[in-house]
Amino acid sequence: MIDYSIAIPSYRRPETIKKKTLRVLESYGIDPNKITIFVANTDEHESYRRSLIDTPYSNIVIGVPTIGSQRNFIERYYPEGTRLMMFDDDVEAIQVKAGEQKLSRVQDLEKEIIFRGFKECQNINAKTFGIYAAANAYFMKDRVYTKLCYIIASMFGVIVEHSDDLCRVTNHGEDYEYSIRQYIRNGAVIRLDNYTVKSNYYKEEGGLQDIRTKEYVYNSIKTISELFPDYCDMYIRASTGNAELRLKDKRTYVGRKLPYRGASASALPKFAYARHIKKR
Repeated sequence: MIDYSIAIPSYRRPETIKKKTLRVLESYGIDPNKITIFVANTDEHESYRRSLIDTPYSNIVIGVPTIGSQRNFIERYYPEGTRLMMFDDDVEAIQVKAGEQKLSRVQDLEKEIIFRGFKECQNINAKTFGIYAAANAYFMKDRVYTKLCYIIASMFGVIVEHSDDLCRVTNHGEDYEYSIRQYIRNGAVIRLDNYTVKSNYYKEEGGLQDIRTKEYVYNSIKTISELFPDYCDMYIRASTGNAELRLKDKRTYVGRKLPYRGASASALPKFAYARHIKKR
């Protein structure tokens, strides 16, 4: 049995969180005492307290505004080494690939995802794991992926570290940023590619919808691409006109392997590589 906690950052969605994520967790018999809801300010705290007054979900903590900073706050709130699950507040279902074009409800959330995910982290000394981003069985695979990849923030697990290397500086795309930061620091991330969640991304009121514009999205994605040019490329998706990222470790080391896991180019001793090649 693995001890863990659950954190749910939420903004202006006191009814959504009750009808969606909390209801989903309740359906799996998750102990309400494991769950803490993080809100942005005192007004939000009162709004959520009133909404949840007749429920067992009374652990509501005032954190900080904006989702990137809030997630940083949450990870500092828990002691180092805590096994922490984070959920978005608008999760409608947790699903597993059940066929070429079929998704089914996960039967045991703890056994299938939470316990397994932290066990996979332990196996390769990773500190975070997640699920497949798109709820599309056709593209999902029955595999554990450990290369650099996108760990979507709708549901993921992390073994808490209080490191400035992991502090997010963006809001839109902060989960892309965090995936890269975890990969650089710990040498791997874990993704369970046969699991996903159903969520109404970009359409639910509240959350980032209040500030997300094409310009805001572009600036956030551009910031990440400039911070981590060796780990991602920015592009504009033709169907939406929005800036997006492709994650890939583009570093090439000639002659010798990396001397230790998670070493970034700037952190490596000079003898560790012959040259650093950027693929274009």
